[in-house]
Amino acid sequence: MSKRKILTKLKRPEAILTFLIIIVGGVIVYNLIISIPTRNYSLEIDALKDPESLLVNSRVVLKNSGTQPLNDIIVVYDNNVKYNEKINKIKPGETIILSPPSGASLNNVNIKTKEGIDINKEFRSPIKLPGMIGS
Repeated sequence: MSKRKILTKLKRPEAILTFLIIIVGGVIVYNLIISIPTRNYSLEIDALKDPESLLVNSRVVLKNSGTQPLNDIIVVYDNNVKYNEKINKIKPGETIILSPPSGASLNNVNIKTKEGIDINKEFRSPIKLPGMIGS
């Protein structure tokens, strides 16, 4: 059979479906590959403050995205030693959610570990959309 006959047997809907399956498969494989930790010590931080009419909801999420545990983590809010926390250990893949202490102005958070990680992260505020709760 020649190539032309094979191509003419493949109908248009089948070709589109095959193309879409290849794209979806490629996206899934790509996401699996980038989620594999490659560094020994790595920390992801999400500092969020959500001001509402009566109060401010805030949290700091720490995720160990490395392959080794992180030890002796010190969290300092707003560069003020008065507002600090100490975490003994975060295992690889573990996520910890912290509530900042009351009284802190929630501008930034600094995280240091025994392994040499030193990250200063500013608090972010979510976008308020009309009709959403809290906007």
